[in-house]
Amino acid sequence: MADLPVIFLHGVAGSRATYDWLPSSVAGHPVLRPDFRGHGTAQRTPGAYLLEDYVEDVLGLLRTVGPAILVGHSLGGVAAWSAAQRVPELVGGAFLEDPPLYFDGDAYSTEHFRQLQALATEWQATGVSVDVAAAQLAAEPDGPLQTQDALAARAYSLLHLDASVLDTVISGELLAGADVSTPVPVPVRVLAAGEQPAFAHGDEERLAETHPGVQVDRLERAGHSIHDERAHRDEYFARVSAFVAGV
Repeated sequence: MADLPVIFLHGVAGSRATYDWLPSSVAGHPVLRPDFRGHGTAQRTPGAYLLEDYVEDVLGLLRTVGPAILVGHSLGGVAAWSAAQRVPELVGGAFLEDPPLYFDGDAYSTEHFRQLQALATEWQATGVSVDVAAAQLAAEPDGPLQTQDALAARAYSLLHLDASVLDTVISGELLAGADVSTPVPVPVRVLAAGEQPAFAHGDEERLAETHPGVQVDRLERAGHSIHDERAHRDEYFARVSAFVAGV
């Protein structure tokens, strides 16, 4: 499967810019970095920002480019999981970075995304630059943990986000369609965060009951966006590369 492309799928409120640091190929496989609807330069579709809609984005791309290996972060991970369930003949494997497969919302996350929505709306209304927005993000508590390019990518993403994307996150509807029962008949690897993870501690046991073939690794000191962190990006890339090479 050396000719299969690797499609990197970003999380909610992100964009393809979060993967700008990637080389053009991973383990000899060409890299594709699409934007989900409502994100980056992709079309805005108000009222159509549920998991099912994002899965359709992935399926549409797979039907265009043919079989591929999927690498997804957060929402992108759940979309990759769902696509692999639906069209396993088009998915060579799925590497999931801290996917919220069992996430049903909590007060902390709801407030976080309310603040994020307000910030994106304010920045877009006032026309701040990516540099100014990135500097503001760098001043947040977790700012120093992230790479400079990750801060710039996050700033760009929020400045190009349809803020209504976050309505379904805040309401708890976004991931309501996630199916954690149906088999996923392709190789799957989960790389979970250790600090404030979306794939929570204990989810390993839940997943093992229904999908015993899925390997789960956890980086105990890593946060949710493992690929953005100075201390963990190299480890993330090494694990993705090993997975891709082994598919």
